[in-house]
Amino acid sequence: MTIAMPPRMTIEIEAYARRLTTASGAPAGPIRTTQARMLAGELRAAHRRALAVRDTAAAGLHSHHAWTLTQLCISIYGRPSKVAAVRKAVENAARPRRQPEANAEEALLLAQHDVRELWALYKQAKELEKTSYCEAKPEIALDLPDEPSALIAAAAAQIRELASRHADLVQRRNRAAAALTVHAGWTKRQAARLAGAAVRDLYPHERKTTKEEANPKLVANLAGEARHLDARRTALIRARDTTIRKLPASTGPAELARLARLSDERVIQIRDGICSNACSAQVRST
Repeated sequence: MTIAMPPRMTIEIEAYARRLTTASGAPAGPIRTTQARMLAGELRAAHRRALAVRDTAAAGLHSHHAWTLTQLCISIYGRPSKVAAVRKAVENAARPRRQPEANAEEALLLAQHDVRELWALYKQAKELEKTSYCEAKPEIALDLPDEPSALIAAAAAQIRELASRHADLVQRRNRAAAALTVHAGWTKRQAARLAGAAVRDLYPHERKTTKEEANPKLVANLAGEARHLDARRTALIRARDTTIRKLPASTGPAELARLARLSDERVIQIRDGICSNACSAQVRST
């Protein structure tokens, strides 16, 4: 028996659609990009859950009601050209409970409807992220003294303090992003994008996460704080280096190195305007 199910949207899908509409109406920029990334991650996870429900229903029809793989393929895709994919899905599905054939078919059709709707919304969220992205350039106000030597020393102290705070913040951010993959069904790629991290940064934290940390807003907030600290540290380094270059040559590298907490060699590089990739890495670590 074939049941014709009327089109419908679940409360969950309606909520996602409303959030996507709201995000689309916001001006392009970092906030809309973050909203799009959050939606994309949540929708991808919801899509995977819907696939699991659909495949369990299909497995029930196959094992309990003798539906062939071809029948299932036609019911799901409207054509028999993806039998191999259906076979793999049925074999990997959770063990289904026995229920009347009509109920199992209804569950299959409803779940497949959710799969299609969630995937369509996911693609819209990805497109929104693409069209929203722009490099955030926060305004940074530095509280530094005017006297050059005092400025260099103050900048050095703040850079060191920021480095410690940034390292701790990044660890918390990466752990929360890893929690999304462990407890909320996010893909590692989606979680890393929201966090502004590399996928490899999430692996060390996977076994230490808690369900409470699996919160997209937490990840987004920590990522925003990390970007702000990065921008502040960059501004401090720029102020320090600019001041070093402006000082007369009579101020020796050793004295500047002591004030800036750098090596003599790095001071000479700054004065000469040398900044290779290796120097850039050294600057970020100072």
